Formats: sequence, C-alpha cells, structure tokens
Amino acid sequence: MSYILGATTLPNPKEFFREPIEVSVENVSLEGRTTKDIFKRKERFILRFQHLTPAQVASILSEYDVETTKDFEVTETNLTIAATPVHIRITPRDYMKGSEYRSDFNLILTEVI
Repeated sequence: MSYILGATTLPNPKEFFREPIEVSVENVSLEGRTTKDIFKRKERFILRFQHLTPAQVASILSEYDVETTKDFEVTETNLTIAATPVHIRITPRDYMKGSEYRSDFNLILTEVI
C-alpha cells in the first residue's frame, strides 16, 4: 500500500474518503422545469491521520509549504488512483502529549482541473 503526495510517501491514513465535486448551475424555467448545466467534475480526497510523529508531520508539511500543486497517487490491493494534480489543505492539528507529541489532522486534496 502506498499513498504518495509529490515526492513524499505518506503514512497509511486512519481513514480515506473520495468526494465528488461538481461545478454546475441549475436553472428553473417559468413553467417549473429544471435544467442543470455541468461544467466540470472533479474529486476531493480526504485522508484522516492519527498519532503521527513529528517527523511524519514535517514530511507532509514539506509538500504543503511549497504552495503549489502536487501529484497525488494511491496504489493499494484493490484501489489505484493515477497521479492526479491536487491543491493541498490541512485542517487544524490536535496534539497528544506523551514521550513525544503526536498529531491528528486531516489532509484535504482537491483535484485541479
């Protein structure tokens, strides 16, 4: 199993979601008929991480800090996502105290079209 963002191999996420995004407009005529014009369809990938070490977080942030699109790809037993250019967003991080701080956060990757 591998999740790759840019040049970084991500740790396996606790959960992984794919969300379709549709850029469209709906029109309602005076007679009540509805039409929908779809301009683009793309995907949003959501990876939920738990208990990442500071080194793992630093690796992910190194891709985020570049402030440019990155390719995201997944290769698993039953799932393959070819290299897809994405914008990166990170949700606020939760920290767990212990021998070292561990982080929980979501990585949100929105396909660029």
